[in-house]
Amino acid sequence: MRIGIDGGCLANRRGFGRFARETLKALAEAGSKHEFVVIVDRPSIDEVRRAIPESFEPIVVATRRAPAEAASARGNRSAGDMLAMGAAAARASLDLIYFPATYTFFPVWNTPRVVVTMHDTLALRRPDLVFSRARGGLFWRIKEHAAAAWADRIATVSETARRDLIEWFRLPSESVFVVPEAADPIFRPIDPKHRSRSALAKYGVDPDRPFVLYVGGLSPHKNIPRFIEAFARVEDTRPALVLVGDPADRFLTEVPLLRSTAERCGIADRVVLTGYVPDSDLVHFYNAALFLVQPSLMEGFGLPPVEAMSCGTAVAASRAGSLPEVVGNAGLYFDPYDIGEIAGVLSLLIGDAAVREKTAALALARSHRFTRGAAAGVLISVFEELSPHGRDGAAGVRRPA
Repeated sequence: MRIGIDGGCLANRRGFGRFARETLKALAEAGSKHEFVVIVDRPSIDEVRRAIPESFEPIVVATRRAPAEAASARGNRSAGDMLAMGAAAARASLDLIYFPATYTFFPVWNTPRVVVTMHDTLALRRPDLVFSRARGGLFWRIKEHAAAAWADRIATVSETARRDLIEWFRLPSESVFVVPEAADPIFRPIDPKHRSRSALAKYGVDPDRPFVLYVGGLSPHKNIPRFIEAFARVEDTRPALVLVGDPADRFLTEVPLLRSTAERCGIADRVVLTGYVPDSDLVHFYNAALFLVQPSLMEGFGLPPVEAMSCGTAVAASRAGSLPEVVGNAGLYFDPYDIGEIAGVLSLLIGDAAVREKTAALALARSHRFTRGAAAGVLISVFEELSPHGRDGAAGVRRPA
């Protein structure tokens, strides 16, 4: 099969882009007999070229703006740019096109099969937590429903997200399958003697002070203000709180609120916002942290907990969305709306080294469940099922006329 992959989201620095980049690596490492083509926009090619495996053919499309930039909370993708991407795919003689995220979905024609990944239903159910304007939420909803209608199969990243998608779009259950995310191999336990103090210090983190870690977006659904309030209630005032997230994120962020919350709670001197941290440095944050906290109101998967677990770091997480499914028995949980309960879990993990060490050991063991090879195997199996020469070549969900 000649399989096209949408590379428009590769430049995104959050979950969509991470998933896309890891998926390309996984498919390349799988040693598949199939031919892969990555359709990428010209504004992004210099930034993402290294993410495209050497064995994959890049097709560079002239667009006015990078899709990963235009498909933002405040942006608009032009119809001309989307049609240019679609035309490039139509000329590529593809048997199938795969979208690692509907974030950068574009219309497809002259391609027999379409597979899309939908990560969750957050932006559909709670657009107010993602978009600064109602218009952004409306455009997203239109795009998501178009992608679902075009797709022969829909991939998602957890059973929780699968159930949500089936309910929201009223899909037949056999059309939606799970491709769990996996941490990059760079995330691993590091001997403390070889831990880079400079990797922490250059982001304003005191390497001699213990700290609790958050990694991810700074959007409202991440529930960070409540997390800060809970942290302020912990009686042990020694640890710092390190928040790793990109303030220039293309989705709605609330950095001023985070700073004002820390000031109101009297802990501004203990809260560090690092900005974006590349993986080569982020692995040191995970290894040095007392534990990671994922306080989200909703998650389709939750990659930072898997990255932390892969480093042998304990995890505290909310009971929302897929987090209990992903973290399993390797974490401690709290109600994301209950500041007192969050504070209780933080206090336990900060104050009890034995609990922290036991949780960390369980976390490392559980992390081995999430591998790139398994994800690639599921995807390739579905691609082959949809091939005219595959197992059944069955028609999928539905296709616009």
